[in-house]
Amino acid sequence: MESAKEYFKWSSFAKRQAKFSLVIVAGVLFFWNSVAIGEWAYALFGGELRGYGPPQQRWHRVLAMGFVGMYIVGTVLGVINMWRYRKYPEYYDDE
Repeated sequence: MESAKEYFKWSSFAKRQAKFSLVIVAGVLFFWNSVAIGEWAYALFGGELRGYGPPQQRWHRVLAMGFVGMYIVGTVLGVINMWRYRKYPEYYDDE
């Protein structure tokens, strides 16, 4: 575990956000294209995916945008927390 001084550096914050962004991007891409992925998986085994078209894909894309929204809220909260710690370090007991 890194120390608080290392944890509350902007470079550390950027590294954490970059790692987290990769997970979010993977989830969003999966949900955004989930119907096409499902069709591909069914075709791989010789099946046909029926009943999944634009209406179902729309809800999968709504879910993907929910992930983006949660990511944005989390990033804003992280920036506020980082800014507050950097501005008022005396309020935190790091030792």
